[in-house]
Amino acid sequence: MFNHQSVVEPSLFGVLIQPNSIYCGIPLNEIQLPEKCSFLGILRKEQVIPAQENPEIYSGDYILAIAIHPMMVPALKVTLKKIHSVYYSLNACLLEARPIPTQPSLFRR
Repeated sequence: MFNHQSVVEPSLFGVLIQPNSIYCGIPLNEIQLPEKCSFLGILRKEQVIPAQENPEIYSGDYILAIAIHPMMVPALKVTLKKIHSVYYSLNACLLEARPIPTQPSLFRR
């Protein structure tokens, strides 16, 4: 009689692009999304730029996407939150080397 299809609610997702995001400076359509996920666009300064315009991504943008199946939300989050690694080494400190006084100037005569 009736063909019952399971109803799946899509999940909307937005992620703030950080300055160290791997996506800063690239067009939206260059991002490879997981299966059953699509872009809706970018939210930039209270303006929505549709995905069809293929906007370049900037720090401070929100990427708006949808997961057709809720099971894909974790994969979508991981994909969109990728950042460049930050390395710290005591041997490669970027601060200018300055001489450290052995005694405070108050105690000098």
